[in-house]
Amino acid sequence: MGTENHNVVSFNTNTLAKGTHGVIVAIYCTKEHAGAKLEVINGLLATDPVEFTVYGSSIQSVFNINRRLENGIYLKVTNAAEWIAVFK
Repeated sequence: MGTENHNVVSFNTNTLAKGTHGVIVAIYCTKEHAGAKLEVINGLLATDPVEFTVYGSSIQSVFNINRRLENGIYLKVTNAAEWIAVFK
């Protein structure tokens, strides 16, 4: 598995995953919803800059992302999909 520690958060509403710099490793949509999306934000608030978006209209896995976010990891949810984020 490796020597790195990873954190996992399961959520379906806006969530501050990490308050300092971090790296998004993977995102999973475990329960889809029409029109759902997840915006991964570089910062502490929903109004901070969006780095990328994952749509939750189907169950899916997005892994090997390894995107560094300098100002925090905020996960903004639109509609009622269920998500899992892996970060370090």
